[in-house]
Amino acid sequence: MARSRAVLAGVFLFGALLGLSGCGGAEEPGDGDSPSGSTEPTQEPTEETTGSGDTDDPAVSAAVDDLADRLGLDPGDIEVDTLESVTWRDGAIGCPVPDQVYTQALVEGRRLILTAEGEEYAYHGAGEDDLTYCETPEDPLETDATS
Repeated sequence: MARSRAVLAGVFLFGALLGLSGCGGAEEPGDGDSPSGSTEPTQEPTEETTGSGDTDDPAVSAAVDDLADRLGLDPGDIEVDTLESVTWRDGAIGCPVPDQVYTQALVEGRRLILTAEGEEYAYHGAGEDDLTYCETPEDPLETDATS
């Protein structure tokens, strides 16, 4: 009984979120460079950070500390490769968890790539939210950053 209530609540919440994702302002004619009717997202220029030791952003510092803790390393042994603004395909922000339901709308966010001991590690976030470790990362729609 409780399980069916939880499923019903989940379906209701998903429907509500799906309905809300369609809400938004109408685009004025001539806005954007895409032809009328195109659903291709436009990519804004990204704010890119590359190079080791560039941890002025508190979210980047927190990610470096988190990875150092995970790997048992000194934070100075972690290299910040790339921090880029991206568009995620949905609310999973490139880190889907099995049996989870996510909003089916594009999500503006960030992707951070850190390197430690020759291995790359991904941290993803929505908007300016904290960056979260992603064990099995998926690529965003597209990026402009080069590492």
